Amino acid sequence: MAMTFVTLFTRLQNVHLLKDVGMIPYLLYRDYGIDSTIVSYKNENDYQYLTDKVKGLKLKFIKKTGNNPILPALKYVWTNAASIDVLNVYHLNLLSFLSLLIYKFKKKPDGIGYLKLDMDKRGYKRLFAFSPVGLVKRMTMSLADVISVETTILWKKLRKKYKDKIIYIPNGFYSEGKIPDREFNKENIILTVGNLGTYAKATDNLMQAFAGAAYDNDYRLVLVGPVEESFKGFIKAFMENHSDLKDRIIFTGAISDKDRLSQIYKKAKIFALPSRSESFGIVLLEAASKGDFLVTTGGVPAGIDINNDGKFGFVVPVDDVSALSGAFVRLMNSKADWNSRACEIADYTYYNFSWEPIVSKLHDVLEVKRGRK
Repeated sequence: MAMTFVTLFTRLQNVHLLKDVGMIPYLLYRDYGIDSTIVSYKNENDYQYLTDKVKGLKLKFIKKTGNNPILPALKYVWTNAASIDVLNVYHLNLLSFLSLLIYKFKKKPDGIGYLKLDMDKRGYKRLFAFSPVGLVKRMTMSLADVISVETTILWKKLRKKYKDKIIYIPNGFYSEGKIPDREFNKENIILTVGNLGTYAKATDNLMQAFAGAAYDNDYRLVLVGPVEESFKGFIKAFMENHSDLKDRIIFTGAISDKDRLSQIYKKAKIFALPSRSESFGIVLLEAASKGDFLVTTGGVPAGIDINNDGKFGFVVPVDDVSALSGAFVRLMNSKADWNSRACEIADYTYYNFSWEPIVSKLHDVLEVKRGRK
């Protein structure tokens, strides 16, 4: 009888089906014959990826009742725990704590509670805070049988306390089964993608660093994503002070067309994510899969993993505009064969961060945990 794998994620939207929430259960189903289901509230009218991208993955919608948003989800776990081989929950929150608590007492003897953390450095600090919230987070960790974290930096830290319960399972990118790109025509573009102008994304630092590096070259800065209303004043003042860059700093707005976005990634030489804080940063994988050289900060713990320990990227300190600008200058002056390097980056990313090898590792862990290997 096939293993039953249930992901409890009440905020599911269509876009999540091509991220960890959807890809892990889908590939467990497609490649290993596991009976995979995502349990959620119905948050959209149409989950279109179910018809093509993740065909065969099951969705179970539960109904919201009353004023308690987590009660229906807990009721589902209570009713179905004995038939679930692996219960997969996300994040250190109250829903995960209570779900794992119920599952612990209702599950079959070899049932596995699998917690996927999606943790950043601030989340790590909150885990060990001497507070009621910190206590609940630590209790959640103790209830899980398998806990995965997405970066090696935090994996090494957490293993000191939680030992072999902690596994390194990075996030991946959706490759559609395609082989890595082999041909590139890189242009003098620094690219970023995200919610522009939020404090976490540090778009202000990015623009200032570009201004400091752009005086003796023809590089363009392309910024993809919605712009925070509160940031528009900064942009206006910046452009007035740097009128010579008005044609070289391009805000595209949000781009939902994946093919169009893919072509922008493919043209860029450099992808910059100067965030003050990130749990992972899927855009790094999307960029690296198209051969972009990465520039990140210490606030992006996945940066070191994805840039192959410095071979395919630079890491600068958080909020250090001078260091960020210096990294840009170094790359702008590079005599490297950008297209050949892009092939190397794309190959490395495909073979280490596409979802298939990642889910294969997780499957092996779950099989060992259940005593099947």
